[in-house]
Amino acid sequence: MGKYPRSRRTFVAAWVLLVLGPLVQGEEILRLTNGRQIAVERYWEEDDQVFYEKNGSIFGFPSRLLERVEAGKANPAEASHDDASPGLRNEIANETLREARERAREGHAVAAADRYREAIRQAPEIVGIRMELAELYVELGDLAAAEYELERAARLAHGDALVRERLGDVYYARGRTAPAIREWQAAHLDNPGPALLFKLKRALRENNEDIDFEARDPARFVIRYEGRVDEAMGRTVAVALEDAFAELAREFGASPARQFTVTLYTNREFRDVTHAPTWVSALNDGEIRIPIEGVTTMTPKVRRLLRHELAHSFINALTAGNCPSWFHEGLAQLHEGSEGLDPYPRLTAAQSDGKLLPLWTLEGSLTHYSKEEALLVYSEALAATEYVAVRRGREAHTQLLRLLAQGRKMDDALKQVIGLDYHEFQAAWEADLHRYQAGGRR
Repeated sequence: MGKYPRSRRTFVAAWVLLVLGPLVQGEEILRLTNGRQIAVERYWEEDDQVFYEKNGSIFGFPSRLLERVEAGKANPAEASHDDASPGLRNEIANETLREARERAREGHAVAAADRYREAIRQAPEIVGIRMELAELYVELGDLAAAEYELERAARLAHGDALVRERLGDVYYARGRTAPAIREWQAAHLDNPGPALLFKLKRALRENNEDIDFEARDPARFVIRYEGRVDEAMGRTVAVALEDAFAELAREFGASPARQFTVTLYTNREFRDVTHAPTWVSALNDGEIRIPIEGVTTMTPKVRRLLRHELAHSFINALTAGNCPSWFHEGLAQLHEGSEGLDPYPRLTAAQSDGKLLPLWTLEGSLTHYSKEEALLVYSEALAATEYVAVRRGREAHTQLLRLLAQGRKMDDALKQVIGLDYHEFQAAWEADLHRYQAGGRR
């Protein structure tokens, strides 16, 4: 597939300026006990929870927080606080968007893509920015990245004909004729036109399979609120999780085929429910549990936290739960998307004092450690996991995960992948720590 026609590119750019704010208004209004409201496409009740679907994710909150349900459109003046005042966020995103377009006009496509991604981080629900970035990816020849952005745009725009047509174009260009037909047919039903009809008929002639045009992917994330409902933050978390999922799937080379539950707590309820020590900032016990009290925007810290906990879910799925805690935490830190802590000053000091812990003692739960002990444990986990890659490359992480998935013990897996048993690996890793003292991390 070539570049999009110039007239359509202009339309996409104009659309961004018109859509700086919530895109979809629901048909039913959930009124909460705190006076706020949520516009939803549909909702249902299970046990003591109310669930609703929005922007491709499912959200839920305790029934006691629901006052009543009304038909009709939401009153913007009463909406969730983040929706009521999006001006500053959108003004910042607009400035970044202008920078992205300027770089694109100057022919600096890679720099433009970076600014588009920054604009998306600033305003993740604005569909048009993702559309423009997808177009840029098409021009760069990165159809996989374009497909990802358009799939996210399709979820956010809830079947907008233009988005679905573009998504169909990219599917078709990647040889995915069946989903291309599905998107084009849906787009044609909403906005028929001769050009779209021509593409649809051509693809139908090429494809002999029976296609379920109405098939839709189930929501990947169920976001639950405990204590209080912050719908704007919940939607922001859902978008960040979708982005993190795509990135982690590429990094791990696989993705879990399951639905994830993410529960957002107040700080007090997080401690009361999980009984986690005070140094624990989030928990993943099969369900991702995160306290977000006082957080109103997607900060780099929260984004890293979400990636870290989602990485745990990937590791659990890829190993069927058979992964020692130190390797679990080491991989999650490597994949959380930041430099994170530098473990080596702490480790070299502990080594001098003879306080390093054997890795085979760190296979179970780590929550019984004090804060200082936990910092040492997490430092060891990160450094030892990095050392695996130093010895055999990053592919060694994948090889270890595969062996663990077969039910192998870590001692056996290390011997097969690295050629060292637990004790030999510990000795080699400790012997190499001095290399990091002067020059920092490799």
